[in-house]
Amino acid sequence: MRGFTSLVLAGVLSAMPVMAVHAQSASNQTPAAADEADKQICKKEKETGSRLASKKVCRTKAEWDEFYRQQRAETEQMQRNDAAIKTPK
Repeated sequence: MRGFTSLVLAGVLSAMPVMAVHAQSASNQTPAAADEADKQICKKEKETGSRLASKKVCRTKAEWDEFYRQQRAETEQMQRNDAAIKTPK
């Protein structure tokens, strides 16, 4: 579980510059689409090592979309690496 949490934290930190670029490109959209992309969405994330503690994380819709896209890409990369290691030679 700690490894997964470390992976998520690394993904969040590495996604920050990408999110800034994505937010800039969202400003070139139509006003209605830009309003939707700039809408703040807050979610509770569970704290590692505690069943009860959680923290509130707020991001725009565009930032959440980018966060989940990056998490999917990292998961796929790990699965590809794992499959390559387990392949008999």
